[in-house]
Amino acid sequence: MNKITDEMYDVFKAGLEAVNGVCVRASKADLGKAIADVFAQAGIADTCIVETPLMKEAGVVDALKAAGIEVYADHIRKNAETVKGGVTEAQYGIASLGSLIQGRDDIDERLIATMCEYYIGIIKGSAIVPEYDDMFDLLCELPELPNYVGFITGPSRTADIECVSTVGVHGPLCLAAIVVEDE
Repeated sequence: MNKITDEMYDVFKAGLEAVNGVCVRASKADLGKAIADVFAQAGIADTCIVETPLMKEAGVVDALKAAGIEVYADHIRKNAETVKGGVTEAQYGIASLGSLIQGRDDIDERLIATMCEYYIGIIKGSAIVPEYDDMFDLLCELPELPNYVGFITGPSRTADIECVSTVGVHGPLCLAAIVVEDE
């Protein structure tokens, strides 16, 4: 995959903002600060996080702790229900929809993405494809499809039979994506 272009980022950001999501672009070195800033603006004081190699290299946990955010990187099942924030790395994205794609077997990542009030998905710019069909082409090329592939497009929404919309019933009330620049 290639580095994300400004045009592709703008399409991704517009797609996510169209469904009331927040989108931020950051370098790997500034990733922890970017997450802390998003949480600070939302008044989030604690978070669960699944530390991937990218997040470890970027020093995300230390940056969040330095910003005064309480971080739970273990015992996710115990803490995900009560903390306000959650952070995981998404494996792919779809620019036209502003969607994040989770494609791993890790249950903790799914719990964080659905149980916390404010979810931040970290996505490498090079992992964003232009269109929906491109995502399926990519998934079909994988040597083995993960047991779970979840498409996350904006905060959780549902409506009843009278079309009364409700946010946050089956997932987060707020969603942000931080697009990390490839080095």
